[in-house]
Amino acid sequence: MDYESNKSYIEMRSAGMSVTSLIMGIFGLIMSCCIYPAMIFGSLAIIFALLSRGGEMHTNSYAKAGLILGIIAIICGILFFIYSILTLLIQFGGIEGYLQSIEELIQDMEYPNSSNPYDFYDML
Repeated sequence: MDYESNKSYIEMRSAGMSVTSLIMGIFGLIMSCCIYPAMIFGSLAIIFALLSRGGEMHTNSYAKAGLILGIIAIICGILFFIYSILTLLIQFGGIEGYLQSIEELIQDMEYPNSSNPYDFYDML
């Protein structure tokens, strides 16, 4: 019986990296509303897709899908970051206005109270 496979080590490594690229691309797309995980997983998907080529000029379908999903995840992360900055600027007038509105909300909830500073969770 011949237990050896016909695939070489480079082909098996390339297949593993292409599947990893696809998984990282899916994670990046799922977490595209969170800026930093989308950037991290999208970048890893692109890196693994490029490394899965193994010196050859073609990539398999998993690596192509991972590459595309990684690029989409990075683009969605950048767009969400731009949207959040524009929301801060338009709705609150900047970070100072945002922090001031949070301070006003905390004061409306009468926290911190000098008589009992730990009653914040009792009001919820």
